[in-house]
Amino acid sequence: MAHRRQFLATTAAALSGLAVVGSGPAAAASVPHVSTRDHFDDDGSLASGHAARGYDTSGDVPGVDAGCAADLTVFVHGWDKDGDDPEAAALDKIALADAELADAGYGGTLVGYTWDNGKGGGLDFGWGESQDIAQGNGRKLAQFAVDLKAACPDATLRFASHSLGAQVVFSALRSLDGRSDWTDPGYEVATVHSFGAATDNEVPGEEEGRATYEAIRDRTGRVHNYYNEADDVLQWVYNAIEFDQALGETGLEDGDTPPANYTDHDVEGQVGDDHSNYLNTIADDIVGDM
Repeated sequence: MAHRRQFLATTAAALSGLAVVGSGPAAAASVPHVSTRDHFDDDGSLASGHAARGYDTSGDVPGVDAGCAADLTVFVHGWDKDGDDPEAAALDKIALADAELADAGYGGTLVGYTWDNGKGGGLDFGWGESQDIAQGNGRKLAQFAVDLKAACPDATLRFASHSLGAQVVFSALRSLDGRSDWTDPGYEVATVHSFGAATDNEVPGEEEGRATYEAIRDRTGRVHNYYNEADDVLQWVYNAIEFDQALGETGLEDGDTPPANYTDHDVEGQVGDDHSNYLNTIADDIVGDM
């Protein structure tokens, strides 16, 4: 047990994927974002005074604080249990996403989605609480999507996520699938892009992930999952904590049936073994799939 604890302690921070190259606080501050920081307690439960669907914004977030954007991508970051300031690291990651996608030719608007990704503790260093918080954020991201489309019905909406951010996004899709203010007008998330996804590899399948399967099938245009069997974090840490394989490591589990509008992409050749390296290497792929 001591060896396992030491292994998790040395590698838990990597699962966040929040290492940043070429960005900083000044850049991060310039990217508008939706925030649910401090909406959850250390045990993963909703904090007093915060609504299940509530969120805050910073900067000129289209449809809420500013006019409509024709094409809007919401980027959701992953876990962080090592840094002194998880929020600052998350904002840096958002800035990196904005810069890399723009450099790859994305002509739309990117906003970040930042959440309580450093809560909890114990033998798994808060992984369990962080998953609960990620799942709880699905309703909040879904509410932002509903508000955006109510204000800007013609806007093209996209989700992108790294690592544990995938659980926020898939939870949001399931939430949208159960809301008449999304389904009755026939709204959809045009494209979804998950990379290094720290969620179980059966989640989008018809056999074991039926709710997510139906949400992808009925509420999105296309879902693109970029997986990497050499991912240094998913290959070891996710398996050690979850005793399962991650969607971002293997793609959809062998034998499972994906929705017709779901595609796995093997990006091992571009990314290599670095869990933090996706935005620096596959931005062209993401933009090409939009």
